[in-house]
Amino acid sequence: MRRLSATAWKRLNLLFLILGLAAFLFVMPSRFTAPARVLFDEAVGPAETGAFEGAGKALAASGTLAEMFLKKDRERALSAEVERLRNENAALADQARRLALRLESVEKLSLKDLAFRAVSAPVSSYDTSAMRRSITVRAGTADGVGTGMAATAQGALVGVVTEAGPHECRIRLITDSGSAVACRVSRTRELCILQGTGGGNCRVDWLGRESTAARGDLLVTTQIGAAPVGEARIPDSVPAATALNAERDKMRPLFLSVEAAPRANLDRLEEVEILVAQ
Repeated sequence: MRRLSATAWKRLNLLFLILGLAAFLFVMPSRFTAPARVLFDEAVGPAETGAFEGAGKALAASGTLAEMFLKKDRERALSAEVERLRNENAALADQARRLALRLESVEKLSLKDLAFRAVSAPVSSYDTSAMRRSITVRAGTADGVGTGMAATAQGALVGVVTEAGPHECRIRLITDSGSAVACRVSRTRELCILQGTGGGNCRVDWLGRESTAARGDLLVTTQIGAAPVGEARIPDSVPAATALNAERDKMRPLFLSVEAAPRANLDRLEEVEILVAQ
């Protein structure tokens, strides 16, 4: 049999010593081993306590992080809901404003005294060419709209329907160079033609030099000469423009030179009322 080396014998002896010491402590009465246990608890206790506290803090920290992420999610959801409600409120406010403007415009026309009804038509596009000034609106023959009918906004004439499809129509504004509307000076009752210039204002034609028309006079529509009786397409007495000046025309000495501004703001039209004969 192979003999153990000196190092192996030392290790074996150390093992026997530890086992013997353990057995001795096991069989010893508790009054003799109590001091050793106290020393052991005092040495190991703080470390054990620290370990438990660290584990508790780690669990608490993980719970706090989870709550923080949940809170952030709730805040984002509430913020999105507030933004949605704000947008809905803005949309409702805009609808209310447009309805109020529509009612105000119709009231200014006093349609109850006219044989016409108003068809509301939102503006869908503007003609942006140099000399032509027209708009396209969402109303057509399906709504009773036809060519030659008057379009109004803000209680004043804005133009005349020139083309009408089933659900859309084109309106030539009174400032278009091809527009010519029969009018009269409200104060003096003189007949004239409100002629478009392609710019922002209109020209008043056929006012004689003896006319007393002056700055600030209101020009209103007239059915005289516009269409046969019973077939009028533009109501009588609809406000159209306001005279800006009245001077002798140097190129035409027999007439006055009058420039007039539309009563309605033609650059900011959102919706118009087309006047359909009853």
